[in-house]
Amino acid sequence: MKIALTIGGSDCSGGAGIQADLKSFFVARVHGASIVTCITAQNTREIKDIYPLPLKEIELQIDAIMEDFDIGATKTGMVYSKEIAKMIAKKMKGFPLVVDPVFLSTTGYSLSSESLLDGLKNYLIPSSFLLTPNKKEAEIICGKKIENARDAKDACIAMHEMGARNVLLKGGHMEGDATDFLFANEKFYSFTLPRIKKEIHGSGCTLSAFITAFLAKGDDIIQAVKKAKGCTWSSLAKSINPGKGVSIIFPTSKHVPIINGEKTKIWFSLQSAIDELISFLPLSYIPEVGINFGYAFPNATERKQICAIEGRIIKAGNKAFQAGECKFGASKHIASIILACMENDKTKRAAMNISYSPKIVEACKQVGLTVGNFSRKDEPPGKSTMEWGTKFVIDSLGYVPDVIWDEGGIGKEAMARIIGENPRNVIEKLRKICRAEKRVK
Repeated sequence: MKIALTIGGSDCSGGAGIQADLKSFFVARVHGASIVTCITAQNTREIKDIYPLPLKEIELQIDAIMEDFDIGATKTGMVYSKEIAKMIAKKMKGFPLVVDPVFLSTTGYSLSSESLLDGLKNYLIPSSFLLTPNKKEAEIICGKKIENARDAKDACIAMHEMGARNVLLKGGHMEGDATDFLFANEKFYSFTLPRIKKEIHGSGCTLSAFITAFLAKGDDIIQAVKKAKGCTWSSLAKSINPGKGVSIIFPTSKHVPIINGEKTKIWFSLQSAIDELISFLPLSYIPEVGINFGYAFPNATERKQICAIEGRIIKAGNKAFQAGECKFGASKHIASIILACMENDKTKRAAMNISYSPKIVEACKQVGLTVGNFSRKDEPPGKSTMEWGTKFVIDSLGYVPDVIWDEGGIGKEAMARIIGENPRNVIEKLRKICRAEKRVK
């Protein structure tokens, strides 16, 4: 197993610092080693005290690790002072460092002494393989405001000229979607994901830790940053509230594909619903062909605008299992159903198939869901069953029902399809069906 090392402060709340780094290393499947520079007394509301460890103690930790472990990649976080920064740069000379320049906590408290900026500029930045400041940190380092993409790119070049081999300027504190700018190999790359609008503790630590983990596993810098950005966004979306203050990031290795803002929102909504579905889905609801689940762009008119599972949800032993990733254009059948529904009602953008049984249909009726059905015997030759059957039911009823079912045919499995406005809406309908079906005799 590859080994990643973090050098930074201890956060007793478990939200940031080496605790967040080690959690990120774990879910990225690398062994995490840690060197503590400072001990902080903090929670989700405030920092009560900071105790920088004596230089000798930090140095002894570095020596202990480096003489025993073959480190794949190293990151620094809270180094607090010029003296600590200088010592780390000296001890780690020749080892590529991911330097996360920490000045302030999410709660607004200082995590550095007045000498740190000088220590970063003179020692750690020139030693860095990758420098990962956010907007505020980059402004402190560069000494000027960053207000737009041009300013961000200029700041990246300025920090590169200070000695950083590569620079990732994180865009979480800028306006609009969260766009990160990477200056690597003398080129600019940008990575954009939708903004998650709340204060979350540990995001910067987690991103740099994921990058470090992926570098340790052998990814190049572009791939490492791209994967880390996706994992961090998913981790932010799954943040928790264990305290009375800001939320805390919850590291997960499931990464959102960085495609564009709207596509990412659709992908994440669908994948989150699938994760929830698997947690409660009765195995009897999974047909032999498996379950697919799709979610379309607003006003979608073709399959490539619909995200679905490239595979199915299947039975694996006594559990449901997602076999295949969610991708756009991955489905034919569920996409045909969604497109047929959207021709009549643009709001019906999501659908999934489940097993058919008379009890399931009765359960639908008991909870007030509208149902419709078709017979494959009536299907005209040369027509797509899913498209024709869906349109037949809609035309017969005059609206798009919650559930469309059929009893199958020769070589065709009986099936029910749940239709909704979004994946969350489909899941809510399925939960109602599951509860009601238990009462059906």
